[in-house]
Amino acid sequence: MDGMQDVPENLKQYIQKLEQRIKELEAELQRIKTDFEEYKKRHPHNVGVKNGKPYAFKSSNQSATSKKPGAKQGHTPYFRPMPDHIDEVQYISVVRCPECGGTELSEKVQETRTRTYEDIPVQKSVVIQLQIERRYCRTCKKLVETPVISVLPKARLSLRVMLIVVWFKIRYRMTEEAIPEVLETLFGIHLSEGEVIHILNQVAKAFGPYYQELTQEIRTAEARNMDETFWRINGENANLWVFVNNAITLYKIAFSRGHEVPLEVLGKKHNGVDIHDRFSAYKKLAQKTKNPQQDCWTHILNNAEELKSFYREEGTHIHQELQAIYHTAKTYNHQGTDTDINNLFNHMKKKLNQPYKSTHCHRFVMNLFQEKNNLFEFVKNPYVDGTNNLAERAIRPPVVARKISGGNRSINGAQNYEVLLSVTQTLHMNGQNLVDHGPAILLTSHG
Repeated sequence: MDGMQDVPENLKQYIQKLEQRIKELEAELQRIKTDFEEYKKRHPHNVGVKNGKPYAFKSSNQSATSKKPGAKQGHTPYFRPMPDHIDEVQYISVVRCPECGGTELSEKVQETRTRTYEDIPVQKSVVIQLQIERRYCRTCKKLVETPVISVLPKARLSLRVMLIVVWFKIRYRMTEEAIPEVLETLFGIHLSEGEVIHILNQVAKAFGPYYQELTQEIRTAEARNMDETFWRINGENANLWVFVNNAITLYKIAFSRGHEVPLEVLGKKHNGVDIHDRFSAYKKLAQKTKNPQQDCWTHILNNAEELKSFYREEGTHIHQELQAIYHTAKTYNHQGTDTDINNLFNHMKKKLNQPYKSTHCHRFVMNLFQEKNNLFEFVKNPYVDGTNNLAERAIRPPVVARKISGGNRSINGAQNYEVLLSVTQTLHMNGQNLVDHGPAILLTSHG
């Protein structure tokens, strides 16, 4: 700058402006580089875009030392156990040599070899006609008859057949096109696609009272896990919600993703603890109901791990401390006290309350401190888990179904689906199935 003494004043000012502009551009370039590095971390090379939608692809990662399939050497091999009884014995005689075709066989049988296998007999439908007696009741002043429980009113198929159709559709996510083909091939029962839809509608109405019972039970439960996922109704965006504990799985399909949906399902005065992933709708629900909450620690740790990948030392510190705190909280095995919870929170606050260069880390920690009453309910409550894993697993079956069917074609179809899915999954989580245990539920719920 010593040579600037002989430069005219207006030129000096111009040069100073250029130097200032260069500094601003360098700062802007550094900010863009930082943002780009974060963008690359959030959008790895194995993610592409097709028709405006992101998709992930994986490169080949075959191991150079791939193991031979099957049981490890020295392990006891598995064989299907022999049946405990024989229903039928068949004799296979030999009168011609299968090798040369000759008939010069010995007169005596040298030995007999035994093979045992299981088979399914060829089935065909049985047509049953009911002769229903009706008698006049002098008390009721009308004709009465014994209720028929093997077939729904106005149905031409038995309840068992209709439950099999629902079981195929809901539990195993078979399409309306596939179900008739399977029934005709295995049992000789002819159905159209329209009949399948009609059966779903009939059975859903029959299970309506039981669905209301499940709703009431989930309201009065000691705790319930909650989650939601994207859904479609006739091409419109909607949401499928799940409310689940160790005995009940309840689904609700609605266009809204707001707190109004869980508030409608659970009511303002429902019992127990709400376990969730800290989604804003559940926070609003908590403000309305004043119910105790439990935040999902899996989501908390995943968020902390994301900070670790972006903000290195600060993120690593947060992630490691939260991992240690959650591990300590689990050691109480749901038998802790309020004092233990206060000690855990104070310890967490002591470890995490420090100045952070990253605003993201600072905001994450400050938000976590505001969750004091929602972090450690599982420490003292045996009905509460520290994660939302139960709801995550309950949401998977409809997610797979959505990938196959794309959702529901009508509001009525969505209402039927939420009922049938709730009944089917509730039975499944209790080790039962719709075909064998569905009739007893209908008989009980309808009196």
